[in-house]
This record gives sequence, structure tokens and C-alpha cells, in this order.
Amino acid sequence: MSVDVIQFDMQAPDDLSALRKPLDQRGSAQIRRLALLMRVAGEYTDGSREKARGAVEQLLAEKGLTDRSEFITVIGAEGASTPCGYALIDTDGNAGGAGRRLAIGLARIAPPDEASIGSAAFAFDVQTAVEAALRDGGMSPGDVETIIVNVPQPTTGDVGLRARKGRAAAALGAGLAIGEVDKGALRDDAIVTNGELYAKRVQTFTGPAIRNIEVIAIGNRAGAGGDLFACNVITQDLLDARSLKRMLVGAGLALDADGELDTGRLVATIAKLGVHSSGNVAGAPTTIFGSATPPEKHVRAALSGVLGATLHTTRIFSTFDPVQQAPLGGGTICCILRAEAAP
Repeated sequence: MSVDVIQFDMQAPDDLSALRKPLDQRGSAQIRRLALLMRVAGEYTDGSREKARGAVEQLLAEKGLTDRSEFITVIGAEGASTPCGYALIDTDGNAGGAGRRLAIGLARIAPPDEASIGSAAFAFDVQTAVEAALRDGGMSPGDVETIIVNVPQPTTGDVGLRARKGRAAAALGAGLAIGEVDKGALRDDAIVTNGELYAKRVQTFTGPAIRNIEVIAIGNRAGAGGDLFACNVITQDLLDARSLKRMLVGAGLALDADGELDTGRLVATIAKLGVHSSGNVAGAPTTIFGSATPPEKHVRAALSGVLGATLHTTRIFSTFDPVQQAPLGGGTICCILRAEAAP
């Protein structure tokens, strides 16, 4: 196996023209797994997300890749952001060398009934799905850099709160699967409420069109082919570029004379960051939770500046509210890099 990552821009929510070419070049028969992460311009209420999902489903069916693919579509390209996507394409490529290289694993299972969403029982179902994704990618928990989980959105009760609990439970279930959460600590009354309990290598999502528990496992595995690898870091707040910089320097990126990162080998960035419930950032109050603008719009716009300036790009898959996926007010960021060529 060999995983490559293709970045593609989207001129409209259903524009996949820049994705078709790399899929055509590889040929459907050679693609073992395909994971798509897309951030589209639009609003939750204007049908943009549904247009994007419909276009992806049509393309995957056309290519015969539906059963070999998982995908995430998120809304929001505020600030200095380019609507874009990443395609992680696992093909029958070159045999791996001695190093650990990028690997992906996919899984999809039917969820329990809606009443269980956001419960400990739901978390255990997510654990099962994540374990299946690890087996699919030939990875152990120690190989994982980021687990991405998509779960159904409730349709009854306080949908917003229940959806958040679903994402929190999914995070803890994924944390169970990779050894970051203790089973004894996972109780119904801890979900959403216990900010000290969180996974460190997980990002979770929900949406009205999701019908299953869907998992994309991203990690580094010995024997995998290609020249890419992933790394992940936990940040302390919305402005914590230092932790990101430290991770990337540790992964081999150089700093220039001005202390700026050389990001020529950066291939993809998958970020989920939040804000403390007080609204404070870096010890000072903000209007993130107190204005007419939804908090997620504030955060996505801010991230376009913070991450854009640090990484020198407008093409970032960034989302809000890592509930039980990071410390309170913090976040989690996964980067995929190209290994430095041997001299």
C-alpha cells in the first residue's frame, strides 16, 4: 500500500472537478481506500453541505468506490480561507521501506437507535468501529495520529445539545479504542460535563445526512509505502501557534532566519480548536460567545489568521469545538508532511 494526499480547491459546494483528475489518473481498480475531507463555503441552512455530499456520493458511485471510501464535509470558509478538500488515496503502490509512513484505515457500522446517541453505550459502539478501522489499516493504537469519526445527528429533543453529546461520546469511544480513555471513567454523567476527560488524537463530527458511524483512522505504519507521514499536537488555546510550531520543527521542518517555518513539505492540516466556555482567550475576554455572530464563525475566521500565518496557507481543514477531544479551551491539530529526501 502507498497513501498519497491530494489537495483540491472547490469553486462551489458541489464542484469536484479538481478531484476527478487525480482519481482518473490512478484508476478505480488501483484505489484500495479513499478518504475525503472537504470544507465548503456556505451556511448550515442553505443546502451547501447537502450539495457537497450529493456530489461526492455521485462521484464515488460513478467510480465504483462507494464501499472503499469515507468522507467528511464541513461548512465554513470564513476569513482568509479557501474552500477546498483533501483526498487521502491508498493505492497498490511501492512496497514500504524501513521507516514508518502514512497509513489509513476505514470503517462504517450501523449505529444503535437514536435514543442512545450521546451515551456511554454509544461510545462503546464507536469504540467497535474505530477498532475495525485500525484493523482495516493494519495499525495498532500506537500507530495512530488522528481518528476522525462521523456520527448521526439526533432528530428529537434539544438537537444541538444532543449532537454535541454525540460528538463527545464518539471522542471518548475512540479514545477507548486507542488507549487514551479508561473504560471505568466513561459514564453517562461524564459525557460533555467532565472537561478533564478527553482523548488526544481524535476529531469528531455530526450532521443531518449521516446515517452510520463512520471512521477514518490516520497514522504511520511500518512497511507502508510512499513518502508521507502524519503528526499530531494538542494546543492550549486558540492562539497557541507555539505548540504547533514545536511539533513541526520536531518533525523536521526548518525555521528561517526570521523564525518562520519552511512549510514546503507540508501537505495537509486537519485542525479542530475551541474556546473556553468563559469566552476568554489567552487570559482576556472576547465576544466569541456574546455577539450575534455564531461562535463557530468567530473561531473559523480566527483560525484562518492564526494557522494561515503560521503555516503560510489558506487551505486548511479547520473546525470548531473539540469537546472531549482536547483540554478545555484547547484543540488538536494533525499535519501530514512529506519526508525529507535522502541526500
